[in-house]
Amino acid sequence: MAESRRDGVAGALLAVEEVGARAVAARLRETGEQVATDAGTLADALDAAAGAAAGVAGGLVCGAALAECADLLSRRAGDCRDEVEGVAHGMDRALTMLAEADQEVARRVGGRAG
Repeated sequence: MAESRRDGVAGALLAVEEVGARAVAARLRETGEQVATDAGTLADALDAAAGAAAGVAGGLVCGAALAECADLLSRRAGDCRDEVEGVAHGMDRALTMLAEADQEVARRVGGRAG
């Protein structure tokens, strides 16, 4: 009886931990999307500055340099978003595997005890 109660408590704790970890994965995804959105806004501003500076010859802040910066920033933001999504997906997959393994162990222990 005590072992059954302990298994129930362990299962409940695992479920609480799983919910918390999935919440972290969701926040990670949201943060990745926000970073990509913010970088996109900055890239748009750089593109606008590039257009405004297109008529200016030479100088460090010429239209072509700004356009190149905007393009690089957009690519990096996309890479960052993809990386964050991959990490969050890996967290979800690991949590699912952990829950499945826990259920399998509980079945085996229950089968031996029963």
